[in-house]
Amino acid sequence: MFNSFFTLGIGISLLINPLRVKSEELSNRFCEQSIRKELNKLTSEKLNSREPFLSKTEVIDINNDQKKEILIERSLGGNCCSPKLEIVYFTSKCYPRKYEFSKYEWVWGGWEVVDFKKTNEGLLLSANNRIEGFDNRKLEVNTVNYLFDGKSFNFHSKIIKKEIDAISEIRTSDLRIDTAIEKQTLLGYDINNDQKKEIISCNYWDRWGRFTNCSIKVQDLDEDIKINFNPKRLGILKEKSNGWNILVFDHDTKYFFNPKIKNYEKMILNSF
Repeated sequence: MFNSFFTLGIGISLLINPLRVKSEELSNRFCEQSIRKELNKLTSEKLNSREPFLSKTEVIDINNDQKKEILIERSLGGNCCSPKLEIVYFTSKCYPRKYEFSKYEWVWGGWEVVDFKKTNEGLLLSANNRIEGFDNRKLEVNTVNYLFDGKSFNFHSKIIKKEIDAISEIRTSDLRIDTAIEKQTLLGYDINNDQKKEIISCNYWDRWGRFTNCSIKVQDLDEDIKINFNPKRLGILKEKSNGWNILVFDHDTKYFFNPKIKNYEKMILNSF
């Protein structure tokens, strides 16, 4: 009798396995069809000239669950604005769902700069918002996180980047609205500790709300020190290197005076 049951079990197994394989093939085929259908809908959609147009798509399995997602970028063209990020993901039965990442407002690099990290809660999507734009003088970078549990996307957290404290500084956000591009902003401070004030001067660049053409006038040098950077904030730190105060641009980017080139250059972490 045992042999009879054993033989019957093998027969049922042989019957079920082909059905299971065929079911999986049909499911995979339906998933592929769903992806193609959604891609066709995206490329054939009609928008007015004021709406962001489809600029890039990528089909990829972001959480390794054997179901692919469609990453979408939309743009208004040029470099006026950061792209709008969306995703089309699929249910266990491969029916499409769409999600718009409304809090990714200033992710200039698009999906290429979004970080995907597996956690116990699900897949964490993390990206930096860098607030930029015409005459936008607000200095803010924040990290926004979304969580994908395989079934839905949800906003997770927002972390605002902190600034290094400066003993003296200038900011484009402190400028008046009627500040002309030609008008200079000045900051006087003894940055080389020779008991004489150096004068830091910058023009204003309204295209990005940033300083431009900054320079430092030092009495003991024949030529002004040219600063080839465009910060929204330029500060002087208490910290020194080679007898000169270290400068900070924006939140925490440090620059030290290099006597070999008689200019400021970016400080590499752990270099001092």
